[in-house]
Amino acid sequence: MNKLRTSWSKKNPPFGAFDDYIIIEAIDSNGRILIRPEEFDFLASKLLDNWNKDKSRYIQILKEWNEVIRFYDVLETPSVLLDVSDTIDAMQLIHEVESMEFGKLVQTDIQLIVDYLIKNQLHTIKI
Repeated sequence: MNKLRTSWSKKNPPFGAFDDYIIIEAIDSNGRILIRPEEFDFLASKLLDNWNKDKSRYIQILKEWNEVIRFYDVLETPSVLLDVSDTIDAMQLIHEVESMEFGKLVQTDIQLIVDYLIKNQLHTIKI
């Protein structure tokens, strides 16, 4: 299986952080993306900021992150993304991260996720 990783998921976590991942996977293809939970929180907060500014729609990832349900709850039940094209559009609006810090996604990581979603948008994607 082909595993793509964000910049921080390629490194050992700093002391005190768990070695844990959120996985985005196209079920019918041979690939997945690994993201640290701290990076995902950063991404979701940027998506929420854009939604609050009426720049994007309220996408499924935001709903589940904000309400702590499905993939983001204690049981970590995988979710099938039903609004992939809206998710791609929302993620393409994030352009403000330049320097690499733990828990933040740099622009190349965001582009990695967007490219993966575009490439696999005809497949069933779960998170």
